[in-house]
This record gives sequence, structure tokens and C-alpha cells, in this order.
Amino acid sequence: MRRELSVPFEVRGQRGLINIRVLANDDPYASGHQLVVPGLDAESYRNFPICTATLRYHGQGINAIMGWIQLVTRSGVVTVDAPAFTADASPLSAYGFLPTFFDAPAHPEDPDGVWRADTFLVIVPDVIHTRAVEPVAAFTWGYRLHGGYADPLDPARRSADWQDHRATLAARYPYWMFL
Repeated sequence: MRRELSVPFEVRGQRGLINIRVLANDDPYASGHQLVVPGLDAESYRNFPICTATLRYHGQGINAIMGWIQLVTRSGVVTVDAPAFTADASPLSAYGFLPTFFDAPAHPEDPDGVWRADTFLVIVPDVIHTRAVEPVAAFTWGYRLHGGYADPLDPARRSADWQDHRATLAARYPYWMFL
């Protein structure tokens, strides 16, 4: 199973393209899940999605510094999905020169339901001086869990307007501005 999507965007006067690929994980050891799940039972983690989003962009240098913010909805609860070691300081899951987005969620112990991520390509308008972020493009993806079996959802383009997530972002990161 391979699901792909391209989402165009424009930022700082230049055009770009997000290339998104969602694959069903057929080998949890090859994808490195044993690094974050000690005593990994690979069969339980099989078929969960692996999402990778890469950027093509016509801008150069500092113009190509961007980031990713992801919010996850599970059982009606929305959370900001940032790496544990930076989550207290920043909502960004990645930031830098043409950053690649990567995620491989796997929660076989969860109750049946949908795990859905809204993933935003963002910029800091002044690049490094403030804690202000602005979305420029977005997509949604995830999986449906039934009896411990994951069925990846097709990635889909979504509006870059994050009004539906602004309250969650502002509550979790009160020292940031979400433009």
C-alpha cells in the first residue's frame, strides 16, 4: 500500500511543492520502532502508517527555512504532536532548511477509532527573531484502528487555515503567536 499526494504552496514570493507519501509499515524493525518501543512485538506494529513529506521549493538560502507543526485528534481529543525532548519549548516537530517531515505513529493498545493528524508547513516570518509561526500549506492523514489492526488513511490536502486548532496551540504554547 502506497498513498501519495502533492500539495502546492507559495511562500516569500516563491512556489513550492510538498510531496507526501504514506506507506503501511510492513517491517517495524526496519523502520526503527525498536528504538522507541523496548521489547517490540513487531506483529502488533505492522501496517501502521509511515508518513514522509519532502519539499521542493524555488527559493534559496534563508528563504527556504521552514518548519512543521502537527496536531493529532484521537478519541475527540486534540494534542500538539511535538518531540518529547522539545515539546515544552516549541510546537515545531521540525525546523530548518527545507525540512523533511516524518512520523510513524503506532498505538496498537488504543481503543478502536481514528487517529488523525493535521500537519502544517509553517514559516517564522522573521526566521529566527520571534516565536511567531504562520501556516503556508497543510495536509491530513492518519489511520483507523479496529481490533488492533491499523488501516492507513489516504493523505488529503486541507486548508492551511488553522483556526480550528488555534485554541489548542495557544493554550499549550502561550508564549508563541499563531498567525
